[in-house]
Amino acid sequence: FSAVPDTMKAAVIRETGDASVLKVEPDFPSPKLEANKVIVKNEFAGINFIDTYHRKGLYPRDLPFIGGQEGGGTVAAVSEEATAAGIKVGDRVAYSVLGTYSEYTAVPVPKLLPVPDEVGLDVATS
Repeated sequence: FSAVPDTMKAAVIRETGDASVLKVEPDFPSPKLEANKVIVKNEFAGINFIDTYHRKGLYPRDLPFIGGQEGGGTVAAVSEEATAAGIKVGDRVAYSVLGTYSEYTAVPVPKLLPVPDEVGLDVATS
């Protein structure tokens, strides 16, 4: 099951530089569901110094890339392996992988941290 659209809004870096190179693109391709992963609909993204280092090119990454590496939200799509691990659509999770400045992120199952209802996703993401 997947409720993920073909495109999404994402903050994309197509060239390295100062903050002006970080551009919000309204129709960036959404991640595709792969084995042993889920797709998370992001509600929060953490901001960290290393994000600026990636953007500036101090820690090189292949271009273009979506910024960010800390996120939190709800599971929107699950692989068979995720289902077998007990993860289901609607679960609240936090995680750390590259590409969190976007509406959706593909996250490997072992990187997911369940977030209890009494903990805000903003707190879990930070």
